[in-house]
Amino acid sequence: MDPVRLGLVVHTFHMGGLERFVAHMLNGLDRRRFQPTLICIARSGTATEWLHCPDVEIVELHKPPGRSEWVTSRRLAEAVRTRRLELLHSHNWGTLIETLLACRQVGGVRHVHAERGTVMGGGRGGWRRKIAGWGMRLALGQCDRVLAVDQAVADRVGRATGYPRSRIEVIPNGVPAPPCADRAQERLRIRQSLGIPPEAMVLGSVGRLVEVKGFELAIEALAQIPPGPGGPHLLLVGEGPRGESLQAQARELGVAQRVHLAGRQSEIGHWLAAFDLFLNTSHSEGMSQSILEAMGFGLPLVVTDVGGNAGLVGGAEGCGVVLNHRDPAEWARVLRELAQDEGRRAELARRARVRHQRDYSLEQMIERYAQMYLALCRGEDSQRS
Repeated sequence: MDPVRLGLVVHTFHMGGLERFVAHMLNGLDRRRFQPTLICIARSGTATEWLHCPDVEIVELHKPPGRSEWVTSRRLAEAVRTRRLELLHSHNWGTLIETLLACRQVGGVRHVHAERGTVMGGGRGGWRRKIAGWGMRLALGQCDRVLAVDQAVADRVGRATGYPRSRIEVIPNGVPAPPCADRAQERLRIRQSLGIPPEAMVLGSVGRLVEVKGFELAIEALAQIPPGPGGPHLLLVGEGPRGESLQAQARELGVAQRVHLAGRQSEIGHWLAAFDLFLNTSHSEGMSQSILEAMGFGLPLVVTDVGGNAGLVGGAEGCGVVLNHRDPAEWARVLRELAQDEGRRAELARRARVRHQRDYSLEQMIERYAQMYLALCRGEDSQRS
């Protein structure tokens, strides 16, 4: 049997959670069963650094500005015909309509659509969002499968669109534990490069410096914790438009010497080695791959009560603490307590590794998608209305 010719459709391919997932899929799919192509509705980007397989073709459609779904869908349809693609997997609202129209123009192409976080770009209600929700429900009804990364995202899709929740399949994210050959050496090297004392507690996070990630909360909490010997430092790994405002906030609150913005980094494991606690301060999440990577690395976590965070981190055998995403005083209190309790941190770290290995391995995730793709190409399991 020839490999299935599969197109993974994204809007752009700059480093982020969705792009990390797509890179894992493109790198990890068995080439005896799949021949994958990356299709960017707009353009590619920095996440190409994560692609390790030279056989992956990258197609850029250069979507024009404005309401140009029909023009873009024709470009996508031509790309599908040229490469004789059999199945398209679109991701999030920004690729759904174009992929659906392209499949109708070509004919005979299976279409899987996945929602991974904020549905239809988030935002408040109103008549525009209601119309968009109605349109999204019709579009989802024409897909062969509709997926979500966790129960919270599936519920969000159902509420926003009215699409039957029973027809949304949940396939959790899976990630490898970020590699780091010598954690002790990297921990010391990175701390020395940033001027962080070896004995300091390092609160760390990885993500785009954008509003939804809520890193202002971490800085506010840090400002409420006395510096002192071994006092905490905050280390943020990532880039984005909020960088300057975060630095300004740190200066205003008098903690600029304890806030470190490392910028975009490709070897995440080396930076996780410098952390004592991993923070997720997001205002909205789907299923955070950064949390999963921190779990696999063996870090205790403190996260906000949004999206799928509580399901990942909380519970009777939880690997961290789930807190309100608008209460810096509560965050400061919990961070102080964890800083003083090495035994509790060690136990949370152990649970994090166990939970990752049991539920969120990369191999499990890729195989679940592979089986679903193969079933659809055999003509099984389509849920199209």
